Amino acid sequence: MDPAAIRRKLTWRLVAPLTFLTFLNSIDRVNVSFAALQMNRELGFTPEQYGFGVGLFFVGYLLCSFPHTAILKSIGARRWICGAVVLWGTVATALSLIQSPTHFYALRVLLGVAESGFAPGIVFIMSQWMPQRFRAFSIAGSMLAIPGSMLLGAPLAGWLLTANTGWELPGWRFLFLAEGLITVLVGVLTPLWFVDEPEQARWLSPEETRWLRGELERERRERPASQPRSLSELLRFPQLWAAAAVWFGLMSGSYGIIYWLPQVIKQLTSLRDLEVSMLSALPWVGLGAGMMVNAWHSDLTGERHWHVALACLLGALGLWASTAFALGWPALACLTVGAFGLGAAQGAFWALPTSFLDRSVAAAGLTFVTVLGSTGGLVAPPLIGLLRARTGSFGIAVALLGTMLCVSAACVALIRSSNARTPIRSASVT
Repeated sequence: MDPAAIRRKLTWRLVAPLTFLTFLNSIDRVNVSFAALQMNRELGFTPEQYGFGVGLFFVGYLLCSFPHTAILKSIGARRWICGAVVLWGTVATALSLIQSPTHFYALRVLLGVAESGFAPGIVFIMSQWMPQRFRAFSIAGSMLAIPGSMLLGAPLAGWLLTANTGWELPGWRFLFLAEGLITVLVGVLTPLWFVDEPEQARWLSPEETRWLRGELERERRERPASQPRSLSELLRFPQLWAAAAVWFGLMSGSYGIIYWLPQVIKQLTSLRDLEVSMLSALPWVGLGAGMMVNAWHSDLTGERHWHVALACLLGALGLWASTAFALGWPALACLTVGAFGLGAAQGAFWALPTSFLDRSVAAAGLTFVTVLGSTGGLVAPPLIGLLRARTGSFGIAVALLGTMLCVSAACVALIRSSNARTPIRSASVT
């Protein structure tokens, strides 16, 4: 049996389509940062209103993440993926109809409800299909869609904002409409591709299915008895809380950049919306490169903790350094370095919690980490809006995000000092 051949099949038949769905998920979540170039002016939104509305997404997201993953375990991945994608695509389309801050706030909450549970659900699905030895690179592959949504979505958003459709429809409304409808269409088609269990995958031979199931069961049996196997034990497990704190710092940095970078560039330059959108994509090149390089090296060596901690510190240094320059290529270069560190930490991160969570509590544990960590999205965008309105500068906010990454690095050290699991060595798998 060739593990590398099975890995390739899993990559193309599972990781690749989940990556595409994550791409759509991220697009529909963050396209508001580009729409804001026109929307805020047309509807008269202040920085505080925009930041507050952006942050409200995470109210719905945090409230409904656990119900989402409970539904996933109840009905299976195939039907859950279809329902989730169609639901958030419908809400994303409805954003094209907003007329007031109240409409904006309500639909951002509903979008959070619709998208909640998708990210931990994807990680959970991966953990049920991918053996630990190729898990970091596989999860990072699906997460690559997030910087990809900014890298490819930025020029797409710029084109949609300025496209001459022949309709009496502002560019920002056309942006929400077009990208939302595409998601709905893809969601309707997902049941034709996905299955619930490896035994249902016709693209795996019976021998490959037995090997894959055997590997997953062996890993489950080899987990130390000290690891949590019930919800009550899970909530008393310090590594889980530390992992959530790490994710909080990473999400704060990512969402701070996602939702404000286009406006930072627009405020300090005379560039047109299309040029601003394209220039905003540059830091996401760094983030995507960091994700894949660090995840690949982490799987190759089997080491997880230093790969996350050092990447957090690199991200902090990049963000801090960017505040020393006025907007220009030096500042963008530093932001790109900071984004590289952010991406590198995210790429290796999920191999940590999936290594110490028993299958019986994996969905709940991953959702817990995602929910608590994603409060960074609830905190960072409104905080940046508040600091910008009060100080007229983004410098203090960016420096604060860098400090959060340092705290994340310290939490990784806590996980390392108390984690009873020995890192998996997998250098032989290529």
